[in-house]
Amino acid sequence: MKRQTLQRATGLAVIALAFGLGVTACAPPGADTSGAAAQKDQRQEIELQPDETAEGFDLDALVEAAKKEGPITIYDETGKVSQITEAFTAKYGIEAEGVKIETNAIDKVKREHDSGNVIADVLAISEPPAFYAELLRDDILTNWVPGDVYDKLPEEARYPYLTSGNWLWWMYNTEAYGDTCPVSNLWELTEEDWKGKVALPDPEARAMYTNIWNQSARDHADEWAKAYEDLYGEKLETDEPTAFHEWLKRLAKNASVFKSDEEVSEAVGAPGQEAPPLGQTAAAKLRNNAEKGYSMAPCAGLEPYVAGPMPQTMAYASKSKSPNAAKLYIHFATSQEGMEFIMPDGKRSYNPDVVAPEDAYGLDPLIADEAQPFSTEYLEDDYKNTVAWQDFWRSSR
Repeated sequence: MKRQTLQRATGLAVIALAFGLGVTACAPPGADTSGAAAQKDQRQEIELQPDETAEGFDLDALVEAAKKEGPITIYDETGKVSQITEAFTAKYGIEAEGVKIETNAIDKVKREHDSGNVIADVLAISEPPAFYAELLRDDILTNWVPGDVYDKLPEEARYPYLTSGNWLWWMYNTEAYGDTCPVSNLWELTEEDWKGKVALPDPEARAMYTNIWNQSARDHADEWAKAYEDLYGEKLETDEPTAFHEWLKRLAKNASVFKSDEEVSEAVGAPGQEAPPLGQTAAAKLRNNAEKGYSMAPCAGLEPYVAGPMPQTMAYASKSKSPNAAKLYIHFATSQEGMEFIMPDGKRSYNPDVVAPEDAYGLDPLIADEAQPFSTEYLEDDYKNTVAWQDFWRSSR
């Protein structure tokens, strides 16, 4: 059995959502955020590992092999990783340490590989383009999909293994604005009335934001142009490469930038505000409604999109001394049992057999109908345009 893998970066078209943006002044060679020169990633066929097939996967054998190996360490963006590793250890008796690491994880894993002192046996991160280009392509990490799951996944979620869908949502304060978001079109946020009242997590802090931007400009510029025409009754005139570029350029003038989406959630949702900003956060921040008394909800009905996808990928270190234990952890973390820890935060599995909990915030219909799709057909393009988008953002401020 063979699978399609990426030689320069892989081609896929995911079931979730995304977000996107821009262009630049000091772009690296080959950077073009307009999408005009983008080329789909080239693929070559490679053999699956035997345990990535339904016939070759044997969970009992994997457990037995894993128990003969040493303890493992997992780097993950979510604080829930400690709960997942504790449950894994309780179930299998294999010591596992979960380390939350939100920034510079890729560089850290590369340094560990180059030094031969591998600490992280598994990395989970929401930056598929860099994950592929810097780690999978250079065999620093090894992609592995459990054989009892492989055939159930959409093809686009197999390489890189997209283990969960997550989204960046436009949120508003329900205490201040009631049951309806105060805007119905994202172009409204570029108007004078919203100057200083658009809260964003720092776009230069994480590549996942610029990945979203790049896909917006390359794959969905027509939707942004249509949204402009729907709002103003005339076609957009711009010297920028796409309607998305123009929207982002205008938005940059109105935006207030925060260190993280945790800070954005406070700016948007904290009680007692007369005219709070709208802002972008992950759905996990909706828990602040109960924990901190915030009043946040997603802007349902927002044109062109209410959210953009930040899917997570997971793979094991090619130099891990405990590859079977690492594989078993990946199997556990992406199973119903493991996903139970993160699905209440608005994350969803690409495996149809993994059932989401009660949808307390009404996210599932929005994910299906109102979120921007995510594509893995141009990972190389998304990766190489990161700096270009950061330059465009800075020059537009």
